[in-house]
Amino acid sequence: MYGLTTDRRRAREARRKQIRRRRFGVLALAVTFVSLAVWAAAALPTATPARVPDTVAHPTFGATPAAEQIVIAHVGDVPIVLPVPGEATTAIAYHPAGTPEAVALSPQGECVSGGGIGRRLADIFKSGGGVQYYLIESEGGDTLAATAGLSVGAAPGSSIVSPVDGVVTAVKEYDLLGRHRDVQVDIRLASDPTLLLVLTHVAGVRVEPGEQVVAGETLVGEVRAFAQELDQALRRFTSDNGDHVQLMVLKVASELGEF
Repeated sequence: MYGLTTDRRRAREARRKQIRRRRFGVLALAVTFVSLAVWAAAALPTATPARVPDTVAHPTFGATPAAEQIVIAHVGDVPIVLPVPGEATTAIAYHPAGTPEAVALSPQGECVSGGGIGRRLADIFKSGGGVQYYLIESEGGDTLAATAGLSVGAAPGSSIVSPVDGVVTAVKEYDLLGRHRDVQVDIRLASDPTLLLVLTHVAGVRVEPGEQVVAGETLVGEVRAFAQELDQALRRFTSDNGDHVQLMVLKVASELGEF
């Protein structure tokens, strides 16, 4: 009787040890799986957009000599300088402005044709400071002032500086296509008070009416990010959504040009 009881105890103890070993094995396996999952999550790329580098979002334009500023167009004898950092520029394109007061701009550089998906910066800014640009035709076939509108593509969050010397006359909010909030900044040209440069698609405005601005130096704001559902014409020349800042120059009465 005593021997039978002892055997039963030994059998129960053996089963307990076996159960403990199994539990330990399952726990070790679970820890291994969790460790592998954490490692894989850290190693795989995520869908989070890349942050705009500080050198793009906050360039030191004030330290750039005027002689090195990139002129992309002229209105009369007045140069219009690149309003965004060169390293953030994705494309430069002209198009009809759709308003009779718009003044045709004189493009600087060489007109190129065809798609520009994946183009390098070297293709936009040629060696020696030359610029390459596109012409976007109006869907209605309107050829009036085909170069009155100018779109400069850039990464969202890139700084926008004033393209001309002048004074800010207005900062206006409006609805783009009736449903997307947008901001317009008007700048009266210092050289001609009857010319008004209009900047649109601006976010984080840093200027106010009455403020004097200097071409290539005064920070106006930053490039806004367009909604993905908006079909931007500029995207046919870029590898992104076609985000850009747009400008045109309007001929206005001299008394309207004064702040």
